[in-house]
Amino acid sequence: MTSRRRLSPRACLRAGATAAVLLMGAILLPAAPVLAQSGPTPQAQEMTREEMLAAIHAQFEREMVQELGLDRQTMGAIRDVMTSMVERRRDLYQRRRALRTLSREFHETGGDEATARRILSETRAIRSQEALLEAEEESQLLQIMSPAEVLRFQALRDDFNERIRRMHRGRIDGI
Repeated sequence: MTSRRRLSPRACLRAGATAAVLLMGAILLPAAPVLAQSGPTPQAQEMTREEMLAAIHAQFEREMVQELGLDRQTMGAIRDVMTSMVERRRDLYQRRRALRTLSREFHETGGDEATARRILSETRAIRSQEALLEAEEESQLLQIMSPAEVLRFQALRDDFNERIRRMHRGRIDGI
């Protein structure tokens, strides 16, 4: 039997969990800021990464239900749509992150025209795939929610992503 290593929220962020939290933030909604604003509690310090993500997910669902007035069945359908997009979002996020690293290296060390073309081509491909993914998700959500609710969902998610980025920058600057 293997024991699970318990990390504090701060250690999770430093240990590379930031990517997972940002990815979940892109999918879920404003739970991380609520957790961050309340400060570390003894329970939060004992949470594993998986438990933190589960808590963020649960908070997101509560806020979605409250903000949009969703019933259990509708929330389940929305959850199914979001879950169906997770792997593709994760893949695009990882590709974009690798591309940022490649681009940074290109600028720091210089590079040839072929490398620049490859970076630009991959950037366009990722943007195109992200747009297709967003359109597919929106189309599926419109089968479940009204256009106004989908717009509110997107606004809530965008706001959450920005709060996650600010929180992440603050933690990095404060470390």
